[in-house]
Amino acid sequence: MINADLFAPPAPSGGVTELVLTHNAPEQTQLLLPMVAHLSRNQSDRWLTWISPGPVDRKLLESYGVDPRAIRLIHAPEAKDNRWILWEALAKGNSHTVIASPGTLTERELKQLEAAALKGHCQALLLRIR
Repeated sequence: MINADLFAPPAPSGGVTELVLTHNAPEQTQLLLPMVAHLSRNQSDRWLTWISPGPVDRKLLESYGVDPRAIRLIHAPEAKDNRWILWEALAKGNSHTVIASPGTLTERELKQLEAAALKGHCQALLLRIR
């Protein structure tokens, strides 16, 4: 008897997760950077991409254990550029996770990002500040 599960297509991987952080809270660094460090050591064959509206201090990242060879930092100061770069990074498939702060998204924009994440077998981690 042949097991049909052996021939089933793999379950879709990729999606969008939102993390809501408190504005100017000192603990957000202590929460976020260990997670980034873990993600940077998660896979060796694809990037952890962080699209940031401002510069990210590489020495601070390294102090939390982030692997500098596994993270791709992209500085995108304009929100419209941030969203386009986010979509591209998700859809390309060369990142296992893309972190970004795209601002307020419409339901349509969120669905577009989810579709891009599925296409690229990638996870989006969207940071929102309240």
